[in-house]
Amino acid sequence: MPKDKNEYTPMMQQYLKIKEDYADAIVFFRLGDFYEMFFDDALLASKTLEIVLTSRDAGQKVPMCGVPHHSSRIYIQKLVEKGLKVAIVEQVSEPGKGLVERKVVKLITPGMIIEDGMLNEKENNFIASLSLKEHGYILSYVDISTGESFLTDGLTKEQAFDLILSLKIKEIVLSKNYDKQIELFINNNNLSVTYYESGKDLFEHHLIKNLQTLDQKKAASELLQYLSQTQNQPLKHFMGFEIIRKNAHMHIDHKVQKHLEIIDSNTNNPKTTLLYWLDQTQTAMGSRKLKYWLNNPLIDKEILNQRYDYIDGFKQYGPRNELKEILRYIYDINRIVGRISFNNANAKDLYQLKQTLSLIPNLIEILKAYENDKVKELATDINPHTELFELLDKSIVDNPPLSIKEGGIIKDHFNPLLDELKEISENGTAWLEEFERNEREKTGIKNLKVGYNRVFGYFIEISRGNAELVDPSFGYERKQTLSNSERYVTPVLKEKEDLLLHAKEKSINLEYEIFSEIRLKVYEYIFSLQELATLIAHIDVYLTLAIVSDQYRYVRPELTDSKRVVVKNGRHPVVERYVDFISNDVYMEKEDIFLITGPNMSGKSTYMRMYALIVYMAQIGSFVPANRATLPIYDAIFTRIGSSDDIAGGKSTFMVEMVESNEALTKATENSLILFDEIGRGTATYDGMALAQGMIEYIHHKIKAQTFFSTHYHELTELDQTLSNLKNLHVTAKEENDKMLFLHQIKEGASDQSYGIQVAKLAHLPKALIKRSQEILVSLEKDKNKPKVDLFTYTEEKEPIIEHSFTKENEEILNELKNLDLNQMTPMDAFLQLKYLQEKSKK
Repeated sequence: MPKDKNEYTPMMQQYLKIKEDYADAIVFFRLGDFYEMFFDDALLASKTLEIVLTSRDAGQKVPMCGVPHHSSRIYIQKLVEKGLKVAIVEQVSEPGKGLVERKVVKLITPGMIIEDGMLNEKENNFIASLSLKEHGYILSYVDISTGESFLTDGLTKEQAFDLILSLKIKEIVLSKNYDKQIELFINNNNLSVTYYESGKDLFEHHLIKNLQTLDQKKAASELLQYLSQTQNQPLKHFMGFEIIRKNAHMHIDHKVQKHLEIIDSNTNNPKTTLLYWLDQTQTAMGSRKLKYWLNNPLIDKEILNQRYDYIDGFKQYGPRNELKEILRYIYDINRIVGRISFNNANAKDLYQLKQTLSLIPNLIEILKAYENDKVKELATDINPHTELFELLDKSIVDNPPLSIKEGGIIKDHFNPLLDELKEISENGTAWLEEFERNEREKTGIKNLKVGYNRVFGYFIEISRGNAELVDPSFGYERKQTLSNSERYVTPVLKEKEDLLLHAKEKSINLEYEIFSEIRLKVYEYIFSLQELATLIAHIDVYLTLAIVSDQYRYVRPELTDSKRVVVKNGRHPVVERYVDFISNDVYMEKEDIFLITGPNMSGKSTYMRMYALIVYMAQIGSFVPANRATLPIYDAIFTRIGSSDDIAGGKSTFMVEMVESNEALTKATENSLILFDEIGRGTATYDGMALAQGMIEYIHHKIKAQTFFSTHYHELTELDQTLSNLKNLHVTAKEENDKMLFLHQIKEGASDQSYGIQVAKLAHLPKALIKRSQEILVSLEKDKNKPKVDLFTYTEEKEPIIEHSFTKENEEILNELKNLDLNQMTPMDAFLQLKYLQEKSKK
């Protein structure tokens, strides 16, 4: 970037002044029909967009590249997908004498996209602010394309990070850059970040007033103030902040979601996720709502039963297909409203809104046709927006063009002046011929004609011999005398002259004005349209879950206040889509621990995941894959499944296993569900076995949570003799003709062997290797000695060592203290950090 701006032309000085305020963005500088980029922006953009880098003489040669204004969206999208920000600079004054005034009209970042075609319609596009307050971190996040707003407070830093990953938040706004841990998290996860210092006063916005605590208001204010300043918009379409309370939802962290493949696949194949098989929604709004439910499973029995009731109601087959067909043609109302609010909606958006509103009366009638009272009640809650539909139906043409400044968007007979302009523009010659014919009849002068020249414009020409026939009552005004004729004008002709010469231009400008007025009128309906969108989203989700439950033979779960579990013929909702799944039962009592043994590939992990997914589905309000399901409500699910490492975080596979295990052991309650798969396999045999037994005993005696614990350590099956709530289960398998046959059936009791060599045979390892392994196994089994220490007798310590061990929370607090950069903190920031860490140490 140049040091002395005076070396450059006034236009380039104008660019450099704007660039100072948007140093972290690529500036799209409007010049005529192009957006131009200069200096470092041009170097970066030309490489990223693969466009030609050239130069411009602006007092000195400067690097330059550009993209056409009319096709800029695809280039902006590509830059934003790379995590870059784009500042749009437009001409805001008419060209004339002197330099055209320009300013930034919009900042487009990964979290601030509203343009149609640049967003995944099935996902929210969140931008969030993360701020530390006295009682922990607050994450406030909004989707500016839909107006949805959320806030979660009282978070630890780790919980905030986990929520950011689960919600796939695209951009983070931070008030200051002093936390190395946050910086590392942002860099490791390729998040776009903006450092923004908001004012001391609360931002004036109606959403702020509705929040409960001062900390919540401050956190939301920081985000809204940033958005308002960068978007130059009042943000009136934002819905009230929905407070996501931790104690109202089942605790599910990002790792658990990943282990269970709720939304994201472990193999990057979306067909292995629960979302893929549940999502048969017809609308974008419904799809986003279903994903929201999956991200926020509930613990409220009343709300869950309400959702089950609606699914029951929508299972009526008669009107279901008609309802599904109508939903197919409903457009994304939320995002149309978002674009209207930002004055970014085009005629296509209004046409799509009209098409959607045209379906609402039929939607209401179909809901009324259901026999279920709850479904019928939904019909009474729907506002058909009749007046708005009539306005759009009368005004906007079918299939309008994308541009709103080139005409062709307003229907005939909507505006008389526009009709006249269009008529003149399209039939100007015919009007002149008609005018000439009428004047001949009125005057009786047969050779009267209408002419035109650049000096006088349009005129009536009469030969000198007929000039005496011109009566004053005609209203003719002599304009020019020629040797053989007289030229006249009339008030009507002069009035039409301007229209005739500029009708096309005026009709286009008038269409834009009319469209803007219509868009402003639609703006008055944004809140009622958002309510309509929410209702349609819920209807879509209920209908989808009703269809899925019939299609896949799901049943309504019965939620119980006791801890007794009865799942009859349970199935894995994803695996059964690929294979003839062997169903299994789950009968569980309070505080039960299932120790599951059996060979690799036999189905231990699938059985565990099957139950976890049945629970998960029940607690989002869905029916479940089983013949019968009686379930408790869990406050959390904790998992340790699969093998993975964290190279960037400096953690080996075994360390990751221990960290994830610790998450469950320190945070689970007696109302939680724990799934542990093959604990201890990453270390020496006796180390692993000792750790596995220690965890089982700790869960049994201290946590008392219902637990599924699969293992290859068959020695642990003896624990049922000393632990009253431990039950041995095994996956059945048998050998036939020296071949392994997995039955995938869960039975009571312990497995007699691991069948490891038989599994190796199935993998077609070399025969010589298999034979030698069998010989070694026989030798080991003959000579093996039992450990001298009795691993399987638990002794209750009066003061268990683990209670006085150095906990994960202690370590986190010390790490946070170590990572604080006190030189970059104000005294108030330091006080807040200290207060937060003190509160955290008390928990």
